[in-house]
Amino acid sequence: MKLRSRQRSVLAIVLLAIAVVVIAVALSQWLFGVGLDPRDDTIRRAAGIGFTDDARSTLFSILPVALPAVAAFLAPDTRPGRVSVRLTRLVYVCYLVIGVLLALSAARYGFDDARQLAEEGQVFIDTRAAVERLLLDTAWLTLAGIGLVLVRWNGKRERSSTPEPVKLSPPQA
Repeated sequence: MKLRSRQRSVLAIVLLAIAVVVIAVALSQWLFGVGLDPRDDTIRRAAGIGFTDDARSTLFSILPVALPAVAAFLAPDTRPGRVSVRLTRLVYVCYLVIGVLLALSAARYGFDDARQLAEEGQVFIDTRAAVERLLLDTAWLTLAGIGLVLVRWNGKRERSSTPEPVKLSPPQA
């Protein structure tokens, strides 16, 4: 089944919208998902120690990483397609910024055993677990970075494949 250019553009925008929703939900879960426990804050939520810890699993999943790449692949070479490729780049940049901040917040909490012991009375995430989570988060961020690079390469190829207009000189008398 071959999709027309308009159908491909609409499908690409829908996929990008789904990715944006997943990223926005993860950001909301991390920054605004305060529970009833007074110890629940952004650092603890980023670390996922049992309060409202869904932000990491929402952000570091296949949907926000793969959907923009599929959208860029489906985008036609027409103007709406080029716009969706630009939006794909923006989605990847937002994912990377939010992902780096979330991963660093989780690592900050995990590497601070003394603070956990003083505030919680026990260590929820030890240094080994913090390193493991940081490595997994880095793997997801690397996949998103690869997606961003591939979308950029694809965009450069599209621009270079269109012929440049030939400038004609005015007639000589």
